Amino acid sequence: MQDKYKQINRYVEIIDGIIKDLDFNKSISVVDMGSGKGYLTFALYDYLTSTLQLQAKVSGIELRPDLVNICNQIAAKANFSNLHFEKGSIADAAIQSIDMLIALHACDTATDDAIYKGIQANAKVIICAPCCHKQIRKQMKPGNVLNSITKHGILLERQAEIVTDSIRALLLEAAGYKTRVFDFIATEHTPKNVMIVGIKNKNTIDKKEEYLEKVKALKALFSIETHYLETLL
Repeated sequence: MQDKYKQINRYVEIIDGIIKDLDFNKSISVVDMGSGKGYLTFALYDYLTSTLQLQAKVSGIELRPDLVNICNQIAAKANFSNLHFEKGSIADAAIQSIDMLIALHACDTATDDAIYKGIQANAKVIICAPCCHKQIRKQMKPGNVLNSITKHGILLERQAEIVTDSIRALLLEAAGYKTRVFDFIATEHTPKNVMIVGIKNKNTIDKKEEYLEKVKALKALFSIETHYLETLL
């Protein structure tokens, strides 16, 4: 639990840094996609309302009904009146205009579904910690010197992670988000420690075609036919 505690605090630190650079006019709406047991969701709601004194509306989307029920019960006991959880998948979630979308450790293409939902909802901020990069891994059979890397299973896996998240970052830029990719916590606390943050920025959309050309070039380099997020967009 100490590892989870450190992850939660680091998440809140990152979100705090983002919020301080943006103007939310004393109110903020957040959707946590794949909220699970709600550790971050509860911590974030408490931080937004108690520490930052914002009028926060926070929703958790979770597929498992038992976790949804437990989290709603705890929210009621804690008097967190604007925090609620609902059953549903990331892909099928109906989201209106929001300020911030979060998806932490959504497996494989569920991360892409979450990013797409955030773009659709015109979110000011999209925060993802990807997990299980399987979608393009089986496609990666480059007909060049890179096959010296991809012939080794462990190196193929790591390369697939890097390429997948690189394309995600480029597609976010093409959709009008200034994007950062970074380690959010030491690997001894979790091996899934890459975070992608996209902040709405009209300047990047002016270079949309440039970013899409970079995506095309990466796909060609690694013999990738489709990237799921690109298909959604």
